[in-house]
Amino acid sequence: MKAIILPFLILLFGFNTYAQLFAGGKFEEGYYYDINGQKVNGLIDRNPSGKGIVKNEGFIEFKEDAKAPKQRLSASMIHGFVVAKDSFTLAHAPMHGAWSKNELDFVKVVIDGPTKLYAINGNTKSGSGIRVIPALSTGIGTGGSSGMGGGLGISIGGGGGGGSARIAYYYGETTTSMVELKPQTFIEIMTDIMGDEPQAVEKIRDKTFNYNNVDSLIKYFNQLKKLGQ
Repeated sequence: MKAIILPFLILLFGFNTYAQLFAGGKFEEGYYYDINGQKVNGLIDRNPSGKGIVKNEGFIEFKEDAKAPKQRLSASMIHGFVVAKDSFTLAHAPMHGAWSKNELDFVKVVIDGPTKLYAINGNTKSGSGIRVIPALSTGIGTGGSSGMGGGLGISIGGGGGGGSARIAYYYGETTTSMVELKPQTFIEIMTDIMGDEPQAVEKIRDKTFNYNNVDSLIKYFNQLKKLGQ
């Protein structure tokens, strides 16, 4: 029985990680900035299904209000968008990394600071065509690596890609200079990004959090930020 339950729990927690970062399939209040920098309020589906209107570009769906018809907005048509408290900005595929199937897509701004942390639902094929090993933290517990990460094949919406996928994290001052977060650079980079929260830094350095449970670290960091408000 345990042999059946454990894989189910791994799948469940893994799916929850995707759902929290890239939830979609419904219209929520938000706004986008058009190519002229004008803010347009309405309802946005951040992760619609189906094919985009421009090849190799992610897209969202937009409605002016609940009764208005849907519009598909390709990545090259807007600068970025905000849904609820989640902010997404435009980015070109870097040379290497677990990028989506699209050359131009939206990345989520997970932590907004001098050095930003971005996230994208990446395929096992990078923008350069180089294969990477899928990895996904289950987010179980707060201590170290659970050892239960692995590829989770989920096809997610218009902004993401089909095939075997994982959440890929990138860091940089802007999307034009962003670099994929790697196990080798995890401590140095995350210490810099979370430097204004000493408790988070301590848990990074003592390896309570590591590359395999970045999602749990982000939740912990956000909790500290709320307590400090």
